[in-house]
Amino acid sequence: MRLRKLVAAAVPLPALLGLAVAVPAAAAPEPLVTLVDNAAPLAGSVRTGDLAADRPITAALSLKLHDRQALEKFLADVQNPDSPQYHRFLTPAQFAERFGPTQADVDRAVSFLGKAGATGIEVSGNRQAITFTGSAAQLESAFRTRIGTYHDRTSGRDFFANDAAPVVPAGVSDVVSGVVGLDNHAVRRHSSQAAAKPNVVKAVTPPVLKTAYGTSGLAATGSGVKVGFVEFDGYQKANISKYDSTYGLSAGSVTTVPVSGANYDSSPGDGQIEVELDIEVVHALAAAASDYVYEAPNTSAGELAMYQKIASDHTVNVVSISWGACESAEGSSAAKSVSNAIATGTAEGISYFAAAGDDGTTDCYRQTGSTAKAVDFPASSPNVTGVGGTQLTVTSSNAYSSEKAWNDGANGSTGGGISTVFTAPSWQSSQSTTYRKVPDVSADAASGSGYYIYTAGSWETVWGTSGAAPLWAAFATLQNQVHGGGLGNLNPKFYSIGNGSSYATGFHDVTTGNNTLHGTTGFTAGTKYDQVTGWGSFKGTGLSGLIG
Repeated sequence: MRLRKLVAAAVPLPALLGLAVAVPAAAAPEPLVTLVDNAAPLAGSVRTGDLAADRPITAALSLKLHDRQALEKFLADVQNPDSPQYHRFLTPAQFAERFGPTQADVDRAVSFLGKAGATGIEVSGNRQAITFTGSAAQLESAFRTRIGTYHDRTSGRDFFANDAAPVVPAGVSDVVSGVVGLDNHAVRRHSSQAAAKPNVVKAVTPPVLKTAYGTSGLAATGSGVKVGFVEFDGYQKANISKYDSTYGLSAGSVTTVPVSGANYDSSPGDGQIEVELDIEVVHALAAAASDYVYEAPNTSAGELAMYQKIASDHTVNVVSISWGACESAEGSSAAKSVSNAIATGTAEGISYFAAAGDDGTTDCYRQTGSTAKAVDFPASSPNVTGVGGTQLTVTSSNAYSSEKAWNDGANGSTGGGISTVFTAPSWQSSQSTTYRKVPDVSADAASGSGYYIYTAGSWETVWGTSGAAPLWAAFATLQNQVHGGGLGNLNPKFYSIGNGSSYATGFHDVTTGNNTLHGTTGFTAGTKYDQVTGWGSFKGTGLSGLIG
């Protein structure tokens, strides 16, 4: 009896009946996929060791947009006056429905992070990014790469980075385009600097800017328009109020929007001069606008979270950007992830303006010491208007006299060149280029004609394309009021005007100067478009009449 029981337990019933049985094979492991755009920028660096296993790292997954081809067509049609879609911008909900990741996509990515032991998982409002925290050991295991400590031999900077491109299961790679934050190599920087008083020929103030750039003839003040500022530091409202009261500006509200827990206003750092420059320059032309100062951690994950919040909130109409990194330091994955967020905002009618950088064609110089040609991001994103710099000269009555390309040698020069990440958009085809060129436009940025602002309790004269970008953002703010709504990516309009017979009505053509710097030959300004000053600076009333 006992033997019978053993036999019965050992042999499945179908076998006793003489039936063939298929025994299930062990499940094959899910294929792995390398996220090819996510290799850390390690050129010129030496590995010095392993990052401590318990070191916490905050990173983010960027999720893929759906139907990218249809999105690109929509972005073209929404700026084409001959299209039925012209200026019919989407709401965040409409964008999410047509192009955004689905909740199922999010669930799959969140499940992957949960299994990896990640904490603090936070999904952006438009489901396009997921911020999370994990120890170095957890992230090494999840993404199958070592994370080491590195030393940049050129700049002397120490940082951590993944040794190889991250790897994820195929089911995750279907929904995830990249992971940002496995390295802290990229630090967004501002370029505004306080000028020594003896070098200043004539500092620019609200009366100078309004007269020289021709906005004093516009009835618009910015009223009803909301301007966003991308910042990685804080400001003090008392300084903004001092500037406004000095020039009799009736300013709108200024509101801080914390991102990922960042709020620097109680104790601003070295970047305070940048934040206050940005706000005050916008006030110079469009004081009545309402300002929203987005403040985020100066990390790749913090940067992505900020741009995604701007798009998902859809509070602002115009965004001014004076912080950036050279493309190679930013990294392809981080740049493309942020650019997707900007494309989302553009589809919703938001206009973005970013400084083109202050190191000529060698944009990586301040970050890595490299004199190789490079451009600044996010100015190089196709849905951003990259703003270069000029030296402005005015008459005794503040009327426009002339401009030349900004090149102060050791004090910096306007950025410009060719992207290595983004292909040329259709509206830039007249420049015969495969990859995106910058800048698109320009405005005053030289130390000799610096911006006179009130910052950190004193008056300073500040220069850089960090002043030119908010000046163009201010002009776009006026245009939002004039034309009664969001305008989205204005580059197609600018290039259409530039290539047409009305160019001289809307732009000051800057034809002299170059952006050669740090021993690297740059570009030379010429008639109409060039990679030093773009199409030039705006003629306020003239360009206003051509936009719509």
